[in-house]
Amino acid sequence: MTVIARPPFAGRLLPLAAGGAGAAAVAALLGLRLAGHGGFPTDPVGVLALATAATGAAVAATRLTAAGNRRSGTLAAWLCVALLTYLGVAAWAVWAVATGNPTAALAVAIWSSAWIPPLALMQLAASAAIRTGERAPWTHRVLAWAIIAVTLANSLLTTPSDPFTGLPTIAPESWRTALEPLGGLATLLGVLALLLIPISLWRAALGSAGAARARIGVAAAGTTGAPLTVCFCLLLAIARDPGAVEPSLGSAAFLVTLAGASAFSAACAVLAARGGVEPRHVEIVVRGTGLVAASLVVIGVGTLIASPGVRLGATALALSVAAVTLVVVGGAWAGTGRLARVLTSGERPVPDEEEVPAPPGAMPVPGLTPREAEVLAVLAEGASNAGIAAQLVVSERTVDAHLRAIFIKLDLKQEAGTNRRVQAARIWLDNAAANRRQGP
Repeated sequence: MTVIARPPFAGRLLPLAAGGAGAAAVAALLGLRLAGHGGFPTDPVGVLALATAATGAAVAATRLTAAGNRRSGTLAAWLCVALLTYLGVAAWAVWAVATGNPTAALAVAIWSSAWIPPLALMQLAASAAIRTGERAPWTHRVLAWAIIAVTLANSLLTTPSDPFTGLPTIAPESWRTALEPLGGLATLLGVLALLLIPISLWRAALGSAGAARARIGVAAAGTTGAPLTVCFCLLLAIARDPGAVEPSLGSAAFLVTLAGASAFSAACAVLAARGGVEPRHVEIVVRGTGLVAASLVVIGVGTLIASPGVRLGATALALSVAAVTLVVVGGAWAGTGRLARVLTSGERPVPDEEEVPAPPGAMPVPGLTPREAEVLAVLAEGASNAGIAAQLVVSERTVDAHLRAIFIKLDLKQEAGTNRRVQAARIWLDNAAANRRQGP
């Protein structure tokens, strides 16, 4: 397992700064609540959860940077900033509305969309943890532009009627949307964009083997937190109508969910960046993701069953909810357990995987270009073509071309009963062992 070095002094300042900014925002919001300005933006549980998640993202940023993954560390730092900004804008908006300040309309407009950027940043931080180089993959660029468009559209087209003294965000009747078809299209665009990175990473993980499969799988789980948060947001609308759930309670629960997803994604980024992910960590991450998804299904179905329009008796309602819970949660537990085993014990392309001690490109094989050496190093970890493409931020067609060149230079021919990928990985391992024996 790669040991993460102690972050430099400047890096250790980030968690302290985040903690200080979070404490200031918490104090401001709780002070407003004590002054009589209630509503979910000042709910102590949601406020403390967001501040804690911001501090956790700052800690993750320093650890990722210390591990040599600057891009993921930078994105985790921006996630911290986004969460703190959400808290700060909430305090501004509550104060402005309560005092009749002229900036109230602007503050509310910014607040109503400030929860969207963290969704993208939590995905980008987890995904970048397995990447090498400075180039961003096309999925990152598409997500960034889509979230910018959705944030602007939500700020300009959607207006909360009175979120701090009236109905909070969970209640659909508290929102007014101009140009409704355009607003709905922007929302759909954002949801689809949030599915791009998880789908690509899960595909790369399941097609790989060995250490690469576990690392990419953990990163994929980390990116899944964002779409699950959106699902929870949609579920809150169902809980409000027809579920008749108190909107303030549901809205505070959304803040906790956003905080939890952010912390989970940051933790997954740190795990994926380490190189060697322990099986127990993979199991915790995968089971956690699956059980959260199962819980959302149970809550959604249970809310519909328990709605006043269904009119089930108490006994029938209890049995129905119990049956749904047993089937969905039980299935999720069994399925995630199997997935965790696949990610940690899949067939390895080479024996003695622990002999792969270095990041891609650190021990080039003579005769190969630096890029071909990087491809071969990732191949030796067990990555499929999709897994190599995901980590090196190239297309699968480019990976295929590099592999053909590698096989030619290593004089590996396609013959019955042989596997050129295994042979190439074995050559990389032999060179890595020889370099270790020779020393620096």
